[in-house]
Amino acid sequence: MSTVSLRPALESFRMYILMIMVLPFYGSASAIYGQESIPDTLRLKADEFFLEAHRQQLLGNQDDSFELLTHSLQLNPYSPPTMYELAFCYLKLHEDSLAVDMMKRAIEYAPDNYWYHDALVKLYVQSNHIDEAIGILERMSTRYPGKTDVLAMLESLYSSKQDWKNVIATLDKIEKIDGKSEQLSLEKFRTYFQMKDEKSAFREMAALADEYPNDLRYRVLIGDLLMEDGKTDEALDIYNKVAMEDPENINLMLSYAEYYQVTGQDSLYQTLLEKIITSPKIDSERRFDIMNSIVVQNVQTAGDTTELMRLFRNVMSAPQLDANICELCLRYMVTSKAPVPEIRSTANRLIAIDPEHSAARSLLLQHAIEDNDADEIIRVCTPTVEYGIDDPVFYYYLGVAQFQKKDYPKSVEVLKSLLSRFKDTNILEITTTSYNIIGDAYHEMGDDKQAFLYYDTCLVYRPENPMVLNNYAYYLSLLKKDLDKAKRMSALSLQKDSANYTYIDTYAWILFQQKKYEQAREYIDNAISIMLNDSVDSSDANILEHAGDIYSKCGLTEQAVEFWQKALSSQAENKDLIEKKIRRRKYIE
Repeated sequence: MSTVSLRPALESFRMYILMIMVLPFYGSASAIYGQESIPDTLRLKADEFFLEAHRQQLLGNQDDSFELLTHSLQLNPYSPPTMYELAFCYLKLHEDSLAVDMMKRAIEYAPDNYWYHDALVKLYVQSNHIDEAIGILERMSTRYPGKTDVLAMLESLYSSKQDWKNVIATLDKIEKIDGKSEQLSLEKFRTYFQMKDEKSAFREMAALADEYPNDLRYRVLIGDLLMEDGKTDEALDIYNKVAMEDPENINLMLSYAEYYQVTGQDSLYQTLLEKIITSPKIDSERRFDIMNSIVVQNVQTAGDTTELMRLFRNVMSAPQLDANICELCLRYMVTSKAPVPEIRSTANRLIAIDPEHSAARSLLLQHAIEDNDADEIIRVCTPTVEYGIDDPVFYYYLGVAQFQKKDYPKSVEVLKSLLSRFKDTNILEITTTSYNIIGDAYHEMGDDKQAFLYYDTCLVYRPENPMVLNNYAYYLSLLKKDLDKAKRMSALSLQKDSANYTYIDTYAWILFQQKKYEQAREYIDNAISIMLNDSVDSSDANILEHAGDIYSKCGLTEQAVEFWQKALSSQAENKDLIEKKIRRRKYIE
């Protein structure tokens, strides 16, 4: 049974798609440029090579594309699109002169193509042939009189050559097309100043103000330009005239402030500046810019912190549309080491405006951790889980605080979320401690099977974590299960921290469960000695009870009772059991 290959048809279809997608951007050389001298077969073959070159270029095969374009031009030496593409190939090869020559050939065969002219201008500018670029642009401005981008580039090149007369002439042409505008008038103003023609410069701005008499901004702008020119008295005269019409005009007030600063009237400057930044008419972005410049100046000059904080309080007494001013205030307070209560108050206001502001929450969390305030940690961190803030630290401390508050189910939920959400976190301490706390929480909830599973997982990450080894060993000893394993883990924890009386107590208790009472007494004595020398406010009732149990099994009843009584005074949790031991004067499980 014979088969029919689809590949020839597929290749033809591919070429057809390329032709209808690409050629419209260039046009067929013969159809547009009338190169009837090239046979149709050669032109079509040249187009095929051209399109394949375009495809190879899209695939990133620049060398193949260059060879295909070169061959296409050999078949049809009158094809401007091929010349255009080859010019850019030469440019990538750093053959700038060849690129220019090829683009000039393209224009020769396609004199009406705007983009070829535009590309040649850019090639000339890149090679710093400014006069040649200007010549092309001048011809383009005549051929394409409505193209203001041509005039804009021409104006820029005239400016680079400081040909101010032609700059003005070009700006006039743009103005005839687009109409008078602030940007154009300012450009003309600055150009006239370069020409030392101040009269024409201010006449230009006056014309703009006359054209828009109800827009006081232009009249204020004239005053600002006079200020820049050092003509402060003339500027003030203009400001005073504008003030008669709109004394609360923000642009005017800013200009007055600049005038007061330049003329050394500091008290008037400060008073007006405060009025400006507390004005309801000023937009939040401009208010922030002014406050930011004040803060920068204050920091650089070691200015009066008290006065700046007063200014911040006045600004923030009004409703805040965004968090920018509040954030700026907080950053300044931290930099200037403001009192912690004030920093906290500002940080809380910032997260009230922007609940997802992680930097402010981090600052509040830091203070809460320093104060060991579990309730505050929960308040600060809980919204981060709700908003999905991408920082494992918030999840971690929330889980820790909930554990401290004995809300074990929530602690487990949050820490499991941390381990799931931040699988790729590089903070090993957070990962391992989270597994440890989850294990502790499961133990407190009476599920030692899950607790031991999480301890085992933690030890995979850090096989010698002393806290996990101790807790794991102690809970095994309470269950009287795998005591040899418990003893090995406890001994390893002591190797890491031999002066930790809690770890020593665990080892003593494992020996007790193994009925090695005399050895257990040696270790419990050491634990109590270290505990008492630590100058803690109250002794660990659990360790004191263990001491009584061990001494009882060693036949030292009086000392055992004494330890149990000390455990009671240290507010032991299992009070009833200890009282029973004291009454019966013996160890009771």
